Amino acid sequence: MHSIHLSALSRPKSILLATDLTDLDFLLPVAIDQARATGAMLWLLHVIPPEVYYPPQTGAFPLLQQKAFRDAEAALARVSFELKTKGVPCAYEVRRSYPVDRIHEFISQRQIGRLIIGTTSRGKLGKLLVGSVAEELIRSLDIPVCTVGPHFKPGSQNKRRQVIYATSLRHDIGKSFQFAADLVEVVQGELTVLHVFEQAYRDDGVDLRVMSKIDEMLKSAQQMDFVPQIRIRYGETAEEIVAECSALKPEFLVLGAVPASAMATNFRTGVAYRVIAQAPCPTFTLHDAAKNKHDGRKVAAAQSVS
Repeated sequence: MHSIHLSALSRPKSILLATDLTDLDFLLPVAIDQARATGAMLWLLHVIPPEVYYPPQTGAFPLLQQKAFRDAEAALARVSFELKTKGVPCAYEVRRSYPVDRIHEFISQRQIGRLIIGTTSRGKLGKLLVGSVAEELIRSLDIPVCTVGPHFKPGSQNKRRQVIYATSLRHDIGKSFQFAADLVEVVQGELTVLHVFEQAYRDDGVDLRVMSKIDEMLKSAQQMDFVPQIRIRYGETAEEIVAECSALKPEFLVLGAVPASAMATNFRTGVAYRVIAQAPCPTFTLHDAAKNKHDGRKVAAAQSVS
């Protein structure tokens, strides 16, 4: 495969880093690496949600929000200046209101090709930018979303650069698998295709059927000049995916965003959420289209209740 064939998904012109400001120390190294590898412009976005800065009992909303806005702009301005001195094109913006709404809006307005966001926070904004909001974004955006969890440590990856593609084989995998194959070209590494079968024992007949489906998937990829490794595991899906990432130490994990039930999403028990929260490496999710319209206010309201 040659770089000229890579799609806009793997070579975005612009990347958005959504930050609550307390997560910049572990998100920035990931964002800088991806911006340099793809030649993309890096945008920094901080959203100030009204739930945090509007205590109705005090009536201090305007002053608190103005101070928060100025402090956030000053922090992002410093980071942006430092990145520019390192040769990374960078700009920043601070917005108000509900994070999911503003992130969607920003992506549309700036024609962003990739989102990077954390799954944990050290600050009081954490509950509004992580958890079910992060899961809402990976299920509602039709661009690659790179999530970085608390178990990731910059520089902990294997010297042999790898990309793991974890597939359930239960949904349309053409676009996400092609993205994983293209990422291998970007990092000049190797691809491992991982499938977890949810039963405790090995079954040769099942293995053959899974291998046949994976073979069909491999044939569907364009310009793939390498032979990926195939690993089949048995057990609980999220646990096995995280275990493989811990063992192989890949550069990236690519995970298809499988729709979860409303209960699984609300209580954070879905496979996607559990993997992105526990994975020791940056995790990409990508699906073919946003099937459901997002509603950031419902997400924020649900979190405030919980």
